[in-house]
Amino acid sequence: MRPDTFARKFSVVALAAALGFGCSETATAPTDVLPALVLEDGVPARDASPIQTDSTVYRLVRLPGEYRTYVTATYRNTTGGPVHYARCDSRSTGPIFGVGRTGPDSTRLYMQGIAWGCVGGVPTGTIANGESVIIRIPVGSGDQPNMLPALKPEDLIGLLRVNLALCKARVADSDYCEALPASQRQSNAFLVKY
Repeated sequence: MRPDTFARKFSVVALAAALGFGCSETATAPTDVLPALVLEDGVPARDASPIQTDSTVYRLVRLPGEYRTYVTATYRNTTGGPVHYARCDSRSTGPIFGVGRTGPDSTRLYMQGIAWGCVGGVPTGTIANGESVIIRIPVGSGDQPNMLPALKPEDLIGLLRVNLALCKARVADSDYCEALPASQRQSNAFLVKY
C-alpha cells in the first residue's frame, strides 16, 4: 500500500471518529442543538428530527457470536436545495452513519461494534431537494472475548440516535466534509434493549 493511500484511509476513519461516526461513542452533541427528549414509560416519543427511524423500540437478538438488531433510518431532504453527504467509497449510494447515546445516559460508554474502513478521494454524494435516502443500520456488537475491560451488557443498550455524515457543501474528497449541525443530521431517539 502506498503511504498516501494509507494516509487517506486513516484520515477517513479519523474524520468519522471526529464527527461521531465511529465504533463507540461516549457522548452526543450538546443538548441545546438536539430535539427535546420526551420519555413515555421509558420509551422515547417520536420528535420532528430530520431523520426518522422505523420504530422507537428495538430488541437485540442473540445470534451466533453476536447481539444484533437493525434500524431503518430515512432522511428526506426538505431544505429547498441539495444536501451533500460523505461517502465511504465510489460505490456508496448513501452517507456514512453512526449511532450514539442520547438523553440521561449520554455520557456512558456505547459499543457499536462496527467501524468504517474507507478509501480517500471520494467525492460527496448528493440528495436533491424532495429526495430521500433510506439506510439499514446494524446495531449491537459481535462477541468481544478479548476486550479489556470486558464488554458489559449495558454497553449495547439504551437511548440512542442515528447520525449521518451530512455536509455543509459539496467537496471533491469526503475526508473534508464539514458536518452540518447535529440537529440537522440526527434521528429521533429510540430505545435498544434485550
